[in-house]
Amino acid sequence: MLVSGIVAEYNPFHNGHLYQLSETKRITSCDYIIATMSGHFTQRGMPCILDKYTRTKMALASGVDMVLELPVAYACASAQYFCEGAVSLLNKSNIVDYICFGSESGNIDLLFDIAKLLAYETPQMSHLLKHYLSQGISYPSARQQVVTEVLFEKSDEKYTKKDINHAMSHPNNILGIHYLRALLKYESKIIPVTVKRTSIYHDENIKSQVASATAIRKNLLLGHRDQIKDTMPSSAYAILLNTLKDFPLTSVDNLSMYLRYKLISSTLNHLYSLWDIPKDLCHSIYNSFDNFSLLSDLAASVTSKTYTSATVYRSLLRIILDIAVSDMQKLQCIQWIPYIRVLGVRKRALPLLSKLTEVSSVPVITNLGRTLNKLDTLSRSLIAYEQKATAIYYSSNNINNKGKEDLLHPFIVI
Repeated sequence: MLVSGIVAEYNPFHNGHLYQLSETKRITSCDYIIATMSGHFTQRGMPCILDKYTRTKMALASGVDMVLELPVAYACASAQYFCEGAVSLLNKSNIVDYICFGSESGNIDLLFDIAKLLAYETPQMSHLLKHYLSQGISYPSARQQVVTEVLFEKSDEKYTKKDINHAMSHPNNILGIHYLRALLKYESKIIPVTVKRTSIYHDENIKSQVASATAIRKNLLLGHRDQIKDTMPSSAYAILLNTLKDFPLTSVDNLSMYLRYKLISSTLNHLYSLWDIPKDLCHSIYNSFDNFSLLSDLAASVTSKTYTSATVYRSLLRIILDIAVSDMQKLQCIQWIPYIRVLGVRKRALPLLSKLTEVSSVPVITNLGRTLNKLDTLSRSLIAYEQKATAIYYSSNNINNKGKEDLLHPFIVI
């Protein structure tokens, strides 16, 4: 039984994802594909356009065999923690042989060589990094410059400086490098493979049947449903249309009143106690929020060369969810993952679920309502963030009967 793992948001599931599934099967000859999927919020700190149960159904109907939930604390974290959480989850399942991710580069050797440099930083790299930082260069730019110089020299010009810079300046390459770093960190036996992306990340225009999720979401929000029909598998598109009958499309500004309440009721010292938010960004947010009613306007006002839009939105979401450093430090000590939650499975993959339950390093949850009281304190603290995220997600869309959906939603089998 060969199993491949994919980390995804499926926001929503589209033909690019279908291509990745096909290529994963071709490259690895796997029997099953598991997707570790973000719940109700994305890595950019935005609410997903559709709820996690709908997106699970889309994935299963389109060929994914099992969907595992990436806990929200990691799903809305910076690239390092996002990838560490996802890789740790797949690693602790003890059933995954390969991890397959999309990249703009498509060159697994180059991405792995970069990951090794970052994972095992040498004194030479530390010295160069301090040198560039002293010149006023931002940390990401300085790190990119150091890696480019060191790898170019170390590889005997196997890679050009242009190749290395490209690998470190595109979003899916960067995630791929962090997946590889996490595999090294956990000394995982999971084998990494990459599929070269066929669409441009964040391209807002639909030019063919393979379009970015950004373009699809944009057209959905504009009401152009017919324009996206051919960019999605027919099964996923049908699920989308059926869901939209009862569920409004989400907007980040629907979270504005939750953020405002948290900032009004918090001190600056409390913001400092929240996880993965730089102190000077906390300071900027705290001093600026009273001038803006919409979350997006506040985010724009504190976005800068130092802190990107994605960093700001992630930070604002962590303020809303009140994710504490004290909780996350305890979770980091156990490699982040204290349980594995299964959102859904295809009928053909039920033997895979049995295998997961048998060999997983941590408890496997298929029915949270029945399992919650049996879990340890650390697991319950992580699940509490999940329940809060679910309640806020639905409430912000004026759906007030689904706040306890994490406890009540049935396990999905297709």
